[in-house]
Amino acid sequence: MKKYKLLIISIECIFFISCKEVHQDPLPANTKGCKEMVEININLDKNSIPYDSLMAFVKFVKLETTGNNLIGSISQILFSQNKIIIVDWEVSKSITVYDESGRFLNKIGALGQGPEEYVFLRHVALTPDKSMVVVLDMGSRSMKYYSIDGRFIKSEKTPFWFSHCEFITDNIVAGEYNGGNLLPRHNNQYKPQLVTTTLQKKVCNSGFQSYYSKNFAATTLMPLRKFEEEVFYSPPFSDTIFQVTQNRLQARYHLKIQGTTPFVIDKNTTKKSWDEYINKNPFFNGDIIELKDAAIFHIFEPHLKWLRFAIYSKKKKQVFTCDGTLHSPFFYLFDAPKARYKENMIVIDTRATFILEGKHAFYQLGEKSLIDNLYHDLTEDSNPVLFFYKIKV
Repeated sequence: MKKYKLLIISIECIFFISCKEVHQDPLPANTKGCKEMVEININLDKNSIPYDSLMAFVKFVKLETTGNNLIGSISQILFSQNKIIIVDWEVSKSITVYDESGRFLNKIGALGQGPEEYVFLRHVALTPDKSMVVVLDMGSRSMKYYSIDGRFIKSEKTPFWFSHCEFITDNIVAGEYNGGNLLPRHNNQYKPQLVTTTLQKKVCNSGFQSYYSKNFAATTLMPLRKFEEEVFYSPPFSDTIFQVTQNRLQARYHLKIQGTTPFVIDKNTTKKSWDEYINKNPFFNGDIIELKDAAIFHIFEPHLKWLRFAIYSKKKKQVFTCDGTLHSPFFYLFDAPKARYKENMIVIDTRATFILEGKHAFYQLGEKSLIDNLYHDLTEDSNPVLFFYKIKV
């Protein structure tokens, strides 16, 4: 068996714990009505296993490449009506739709100044019934609704300034902005990063004081995520993950990483103090994938150039970490998962150029027919390939 070091996507990512109208309060001892918070004790030196020992490779999907759907970088992957929705914030600034085999179907919206276009593509959400795609357009401070086949439906004003947004109900959303929002009937010192609100600006709950400033402006890439019907929020630089409901914010997981102490952010925090901390301490980088039978957390370790993660088995109530080794060539590509698919699958995207660069390693480790199928018609200009892995805990 060969050992490979895998690349890491390092996302700069506070130790905030709260519930309901949160003002940096300690976690309440009385959590009646909340699901029990799970303590995730992570020892990076124990229970470490090969990447693929808790996962079974399922399949890969090559996204069709045409002259009308080039993807530069995948920011989000969504699933609806047996279709795959790909969002590229950064390069093509586009939303494209594929069937489950990867065949290109249509685009959704377009960059522009028109009433049916979006000015600035940031975050994309699905309505609760998954019948519509909603673009959070920070350029026009609006939410643009489209059908899955690309028809423009309507535009709604965003209730507050949000960079990420997920639906709790058709009329209630959880929205996040690291700079915080001023709320009606609150003093000007309270600027919560997270606000749960109706589309008519009636605030249901809020929390997580913002300390955004010219001296400290870093944040996580995807602090707000939805898995099936549940919305999760990872406060930037936090060791606690919260579930967001219409009525409250409740701590769902608390990560305790052996050998490190939580990083506490306040008004005196600077980028320099944060850089000094991450150069000495392993930390949770804000990424979580919630599955039916497991939860996955990504851990960044100083000076380590491959992705480290912890898997919590809900059935075994046990935490495992990876040690960087692998048996299957398809785990040579393993990187930060972008999405959940069905009950216990995670989805990872990989650039065609990276796959082509790893061809020699693939042939050394893998079954020739599978490898040939992966590389058939794959070129450097091809769209990314999606890999689906099933967690078996």
